Amino acid sequence: MALIRCPECNQRVSDTAPRCPSCGYTLQVASAARPQMVMVREWNPGIAAVLSLFIPGAGQLYKGKVFAAIIWFLAVAAGYAMLFVPGLILHLFCIINAASGRVD
Repeated sequence: MALIRCPECNQRVSDTAPRCPSCGYTLQVASAARPQMVMVREWNPGIAAVLSLFIPGAGQLYKGKVFAAIIWFLAVAAGYAMLFVPGLILHLFCIINAASGRVD
């Protein structure tokens, strides 16, 4: 079970609900003429890169990868704490990783 947005009122609704509880919009019709709504999470690679530029791991967090965000933040912080160059290199890889890939 997942949450989707009602196309009428933009409220979150269960994907198994026949109607939106807020506005009554019919979400699922037994007719084959209307396809079921598919939940797609879109993200912008540029935003992910800029977020990771300012805060290492923030781009991964924006993509929904919480564990990866924590790991990148700690790795880049440790790199900067040891020496500036390793931190800078790790930070660059963090930005590239945030801007690439896909959201599952």
